Amino acid sequence: MDLEPLGIVPPDSDGQVGRDPVVQQIEELLDADRLEEALAAIEAAIEKGQGNPLDLTFLLGDTYLGLGRAADAEQQFRAVLEHDPDCPASRCWLAMALFLQWRFDEAEVAVAAARELPDAIVDATVIHAMLLERRGLFDDAEPFFLRAAAAAPDKYPPPVRMSRAEFDRELRKAMRQLPKQFRQAFDRVPVVVQDVPEARLAEGADRDEVAPDILGLFDGIPLPETSEFDGVPLRPNTIYLFQRNLERAAKDRADLVEQIRITLYHELGHYLGFEEEDMDDLGLA
Repeated sequence: MDLEPLGIVPPDSDGQVGRDPVVQQIEELLDADRLEEALAAIEAAIEKGQGNPLDLTFLLGDTYLGLGRAADAEQQFRAVLEHDPDCPASRCWLAMALFLQWRFDEAEVAVAAARELPDAIVDATVIHAMLLERRGLFDDAEPFFLRAAAAAPDKYPPPVRMSRAEFDRELRKAMRQLPKQFRQAFDRVPVVVQDVPEARLAEGADRDEVAPDILGLFDGIPLPETSEFDGVPLRPNTIYLFQRNLERAAKDRADLVEQIRITLYHELGHYLGFEEEDMDDLGLA
């Protein structure tokens, strides 16, 4: 239902963790985005009693967060903080784990604690800005995004902004580029643009699957399953694109235009009932 990558860059490994070979190997796996291998390596190290336990606990939280397992990540970061209350990375990523579980009030408390640390990491500034977005305080959020971009431009480029009219124009252009048989699907399923996902979209679903920073979402019953569905849908079939999340994920305007196209086609593919490999073959990814 959701589209990778997430709107915020997953956490880097904590630069203060131990430099023993086991930890270094896991860090390298995480840097290469080989998350399942990293998880297996952490579990093996814990079972064998290798590596620093506190480092492995943090890296396990890091890995869970990258895998979208926010509740599991929360447990690991809280465990680190029991032993090291001033760990800036654990404070920051605890806030992100709460954010991804739609627990925004708790996330605000957690990110405030992270930002108060003298060695706070820049990611906490971004999470703070995302929480301001959730409250609709877009103008208030912007200086914090720009502050993060100034501090870490390679990781957090300045968000690319479009007016809603410009965004809609690029969306219609992407629709027109589709073959006719795909364009006709939009007669049956509307496309709705929201700034950020509404909380109601996660109702009745696994909240790990509908995260607040997703780029797009198909909400409804896939077309091939319609004839077999005998219940009452929670909501009518709808494709959503989330403008602020897409803007934050883009490197520049051209990339934003491309992300709009990719996200639209991907969610259309979910409506049509295609698997991921089918979308690639049909040019919908």
